[in-house]
Amino acid sequence: MRDKLVAQNQTLQQAKQDAMRASQARSSFQTVMSKGLRNPMHSIMGLLSILQDEKPNGQQRILVDTMVKTSSVLSMLINDVVDDYSKDNGKFLLEMRSFQLHGMIKEIACLAKCLCVYKDYDFDINVDKFLPNYIMGDERQTGVTGDLAYDR
Repeated sequence: MRDKLVAQNQTLQQAKQDAMRASQARSSFQTVMSKGLRNPMHSIMGLLSILQDEKPNGQQRILVDTMVKTSSVLSMLINDVVDDYSKDNGKFLLEMRSFQLHGMIKEIACLAKCLCVYKDYDFDINVDKFLPNYIMGDERQTGVTGDLAYDR
């Protein structure tokens, strides 16, 4: 009986040490991800801001605006992963509010069109006229919807 208790105690101690190492590894990962991704992302966004201030012509403006939107979505995603994950024990909280679905679709279509033009593909979008404009949801998560445009 005593040997069995000693063995269980050793198993529990080992599990505790493993959990502590995993927690330290996650913390280190978050620190590296925070610095390693946020700093370059802020630099990119700063450079894009300079490009916007230069008043690019029509096609260049579309490309710069697309890069700004994409970098903004990526920055939000980085913040969600690095900050929210650690605060909410791995759960992502949704911010439910009304937003314009048509505007979101236009932004995603713009991103997709830029990619298609770059690869010399045709692009067309048809939105059902009965699709509501205002919907409830978490507009910050439109990056997920935008991923669908990139995956096609």
